[in-house]
Amino acid sequence: MKRHELVYLSECPLFQSVDILKLESFFQTRKWDCRSYTPGQIPGRQGDPYDALIILLQGKAATTMTAPNGKVVRLETLQAPAAIGTAVLFSQQKTLPVSLEIVEPADCLFLSEQTVMDLMHEFPSFLKAYLMDNGDRLLMLAEKIRLFQFNSLRQKIVSHLLIQADRQRSQEFSLIYSREDLAQLMGVARPSLSREFSSLVKDGLIEARGRSVKILKREGLLKALREE
Repeated sequence: MKRHELVYLSECPLFQSVDILKLESFFQTRKWDCRSYTPGQIPGRQGDPYDALIILLQGKAATTMTAPNGKVVRLETLQAPAAIGTAVLFSQQKTLPVSLEIVEPADCLFLSEQTVMDLMHEFPSFLKAYLMDNGDRLLMLAEKIRLFQFNSLRQKIVSHLLIQADRQRSQEFSLIYSREDLAQLMGVARPSLSREFSSLVKDGLIEARGRSVKILKREGLLKALREE
């Protein structure tokens, strides 16, 4: 593996706690495949067998899903470095539930299931990061499903804020997701999310700066949830 590829890999959350010199030694005796892509190319299509973990080393990609009627929906935008489908690799079906489309020139590393298993055995910190990644994705999916019950974007944001305040046991707390992740979670463009946050601030219901949020009028937020 080339030195710059190894550096990019070490910056991926799965590998951040692994010593880069030990990682270099590991890959000297393992099989791996690194491929370059241009915008519009698709490293993996929805329904394809998924027998190797894809890691986006450089560039940007998007996950899309095609409905039976042919409509294509963009689900998530991924910025390198990022691992794709960590849970799918060890599922019974082993097929991609989404397509991976390159948005900006990118390099993707492909690691076989056996290589991933060897990494888990060799580096406990990698195993822990892998499990945490699966857990975080499961929680995000559960939150996305929970938000389906609300009709408006304001209600989705308010519900999420109230849940976070309760979990962190404080009316002043830090959001666990970035604005970009929140927008994807709620299925809207980031500008729409930012406008609604600004509206909540303007109405005197919350204070917000970056990921820091302070609830000023909890009853006002609860009232927004009850609106039809």
